[in-house]
Parts: sequence; C-alpha cells; structure tokens
Amino acid sequence: MGMMPRPLAPAPASFVDPKTGGPAFGAYAGRLPPVELGQLGIVERIARRKRWLYLAIATDEIWIALAVVRTGYAATVFGFAYDLVAKRMLVDRTVLGPSALVADDAHARGTLARFSLGKTALAVTRAKGSLEVHVRMDGLSVDATIDEGTGPPGVAAIAALGGGLVNATEKRALLAVRGTARAGTRDFTLDRGIAGYDYTHGLLPRHTTWQWAYALGRTTAGEPFAFNVVHGFVGGAECAGFLGGQVVPLAEPRFVFDAARPLEPWRLEGEGVDLSFTPGAVHTQRTQLVVIRSRFLQPVGTFAGRLRIGDREVEVAGLPGVVEDQDVLW
Repeated sequence: MGMMPRPLAPAPASFVDPKTGGPAFGAYAGRLPPVELGQLGIVERIARRKRWLYLAIATDEIWIALAVVRTGYAATVFGFAYDLVAKRMLVDRTVLGPSALVADDAHARGTLARFSLGKTALAVTRAKGSLEVHVRMDGLSVDATIDEGTGPPGVAAIAALGGGLVNATEKRALLAVRGTARAGTRDFTLDRGIAGYDYTHGLLPRHTTWQWAYALGRTTAGEPFAFNVVHGFVGGAECAGFLGGQVVPLAEPRFVFDAARPLEPWRLEGEGVDLSFTPGAVHTQRTQLVVIRSRFLQPVGTFAGRLRIGDREVEVAGLPGVVEDQDVLW
C-alpha cells in the first residue's frame, strides 16, 4: 500500500519563491497567486504559453460545462449541457477563433475570461466575491452568479514540467450558484445548484497528455462533496477532495478506459481511490492542422464507489461529473 499525500500547505502570497527566485513549486490549499512567467521570448509566448478556464455548474437536472482555452496562436471555446435525468446531451458546441482573453491573475477584479466571435459570446467577470457568467452559443445560453465566498478553499498547484517549463492551476468546487440557463428548447433554474472551476496557466510541452476527472454533488450520506484528480501532467499535486468545508489531498489515480470506446465504463484506481464512471454522452474535439494535432475526449456522466478523504472513507453513487483524455501536440 502506498502513502497518502501530505497535508496541503497554505497557498503562497507570491508565485515567485523569495528563497530561490524561481516559482514556488508545491501543492497548496487556497488561492493561486498571480502567475508570473517572467520575460518570455516570442517562441515561448506563441508556442508554449497556454491559459484556460473551465467552469462546471451542476443541479439535480443538468450538468453545464463551459471552457475558454487560449494558446499563443488561437482560441477554442466549448459549451455543453447534459440532462442528468434523461442521460442525454441537450446541446454541445465548439467554436474556434483567432483570440480570447484569460487573465494572468485568477483573482483580480474584472474580466477573468472572454471570447466573442459571430453569434458566440462568453464572458466571466469578477465582482466583489462573485463570478458573473454570461454565455450565448448556438442552442445554449447561461446567465449565472457564482458565489466564491461559499464552499471549501481551492486546491492550487505550481509544478515543474521539465525543460524549464512550468504550470500553475487552481481548482474550486461546491460554490453556490444562482441564475438561469436555456439548453435547446428547455429552460433551467440554477438557483439550488453548485459550481466549480479549473483555472490553468503555464508554459507547456509541445506534446502534452493527461487524464482528468472532476465531480460535483453529494455523498450517499447527503454531504456536499467534490473531487479533482489527474493522471499525468501536473499529477498528484492537484489531486484533492472537497468535503466538510475542507480541501484534502488525494493520491494520483490510474485511469482504466478504452479511448476508442469512450462511452464504455471507466475505472479510477489508486491509493484511497476506487471509482467507476458511467458515461452518458461524450464531448469530443479532434484537430488536424499544420502545427496542431489533438484528440480530446470529455465524457459526462456519473461516478460510483469509494474514496478516502483524510481519515474518512466516503461512498458516492450517481455523483455527476466528467472524465477526460487529452493528447495534444500544440
């Protein structure tokens, strides 16, 4: 049996470690400081620097996923809405564009992420203590307020990726949300839902791969619960469970799945992690351009099984969430 991760340290006030002059590498509970990558050359800015914001909103009826991905040469936005009751995708859209904005500081007031092209518009802005989310895509609209003063602290990680490359990320979960959404021809209230996000910013390798899982909901005992785990990429530094107002580290699990058949069940296995995932639908993106080749799968569905959170074992069944397999040459 392996060892469980050490407790998360408090998040540093600065991205730069005053002792080393380099990034403050580590896994933390709390806010990610503003990302400072120093003076970047044109190759690093265009070919290596990546930023994205992924938002998830879950109610008893619906899972909504929204993302803005900014590279040095292009931008991608996607949004989908999945009916948790009927177990079917209501709307799934992806838009490519020349540019988007994702802020260097995940916690500054003002615009956190923005994209506009044709009939597609997405804006996430921060007022005092909340995120305002407004989205218009073909078949999907969202107007929501996410209360950042609710829920446990986030998990933040600053990780070395080798070759002088670095990545920083923060995941939040179990945040109160209110608002409305329209998916296809149906209207939904988000007022009793929960939300979370993944903010990531770094200098990434040309070839980047990972598997990721994220869930928002309740344990079988009815306690609000969420988790974020990844295999590869940043690894165990960002793996955590959110329970009882706390964020607790988890071990990096192994993902067992068939990439050719992503709608078949998945398994997540590791020290303190024993989960099955049943997909109901899958969001896919496959890109074949001159400088970009990618395979991106994000099935949406439900988790069942057990996790060890600190000194507790929790059980989940029908826990909404997503899994992901990313293999990109960018």
